[in-house]
Amino acid sequence: MATVVPAVTRRTVLLDTLLALGVGVLDVALFSTAGANLDGSDPRSLPPLLIGAYGLLGAAALIGRRRYPAVVLAAACLHALIGTALVAGYQPVIVLLVAMYTVGAYRPLRFSWLIGPALLPYAVIAGNEAWRAERAGAGRFWPVLAALLAIYALFIAGVWAVGYWAGLNRRRLAAAEKRRAEAAARAVNAERQRISGELHDIVAHAVTVMVLQASGAQRVLRRDPDRASAALDQIAAQGQQAISELRRLLALLRDDEPVGGPQPGLAELPALLDWFRDLGVTVHWAESGTARAVDPSVGLAVYRTVQEALTNVVRHAGRSAQATVQLGWQPARLSVTVTDGGRTGDDQADGDQPAAESAAHPPAADQQPADPGNAHPRESIAGLSTGNGLAGLRERVRLIGGQLAVGPAEPAGFQVAATLPAVTQPAVLQLTGAGDPA
Repeated sequence: MATVVPAVTRRTVLLDTLLALGVGVLDVALFSTAGANLDGSDPRSLPPLLIGAYGLLGAAALIGRRRYPAVVLAAACLHALIGTALVAGYQPVIVLLVAMYTVGAYRPLRFSWLIGPALLPYAVIAGNEAWRAERAGAGRFWPVLAALLAIYALFIAGVWAVGYWAGLNRRRLAAAEKRRAEAAARAVNAERQRISGELHDIVAHAVTVMVLQASGAQRVLRRDPDRASAALDQIAAQGQQAISELRRLLALLRDDEPVGGPQPGLAELPALLDWFRDLGVTVHWAESGTARAVDPSVGLAVYRTVQEALTNVVRHAGRSAQATVQLGWQPARLSVTVTDGGRTGDDQADGDQPAAESAAHPPAADQQPADPGNAHPRESIAGLSTGNGLAGLRERVRLIGGQLAVGPAEPAGFQVAATLPAVTQPAVLQLTGAGDPA
């Protein structure tokens, strides 16, 4: 797995500076004679001030450990090697271990060879201990040296392994987060493509109505000027609606192919709820306020919201689930809320069995919708979804000036709530009557 060089920020620099200071002080306190020779009575060690300064000098390299792990390890090895061999009364340990851990955490597996050079200062320590053992008893030099080298090698390799494991987990989490972000971006882009096609159909329908109204007005212009004038008013209203939809279409900044076919809206909601009820879901319906006609894109967004939310209910709670769909009309806004109430029974088989199996006898071919996302798909639960989940749904709602809220519901369950602009759609004037010419 590829490594990513961590970004250097003021926070990371501050943290590493504090770490370097703490490690330097701890290293001197535990692995030197500085504290025990404050009066300078031990001629075999340097003055405590010099030992402390040398210890902090080596620890200062840790400030750049995230950006340059291998360079910092090389500096720590050199510092420890010089300290162990030449600085009387001091054997650096912790600085080198932190540098070794950092290499494991921020560099790939091929950098594990640095365990060898990092062992050199400990080899000097092992040699000193073996030499002292040889002076205490003949023939003990090589056994002691071998044993100490093996112990130090395992210790250094263990520190590197811990760092590598921590870094691997961090990189996996970062990769997973990146994949989630990319999937969300793809979902949004796919939904924008879908919406552009749907809005294309909506605008095309509005223009078609305008053409028919103009044709009808032309036929009755001389016989019934009032009806012709009303038709022209309707053409103006339809034109304003088409311009509004075009603004939403252009906001997508994409050139996509239309999906084709009529788009569902508020009128198709009862059929959608009935289909989910046939699937086994207990769906409760509630509506408040005064209903009125809205722009097709708004009605389509309401339909897609209910469709996606109920599909998620079936996916997560099974066919024995229950849900509540609420439609609230306000003067300028329209809200739709779908609440997952959990399962209605203890039939575990229903919850475990794919919901698609409920469609064992799909309708005839002439009853199948041309686009599974436009009506009531019966072949699979995947077909029920709007195609891109809640991320795409959020983009859809945002593009028409609404807001989507998703989260837990009280006292238990899950809720999807959308608030949309309730723009009144102009009514279509019927110009062709029984006595009018065809």
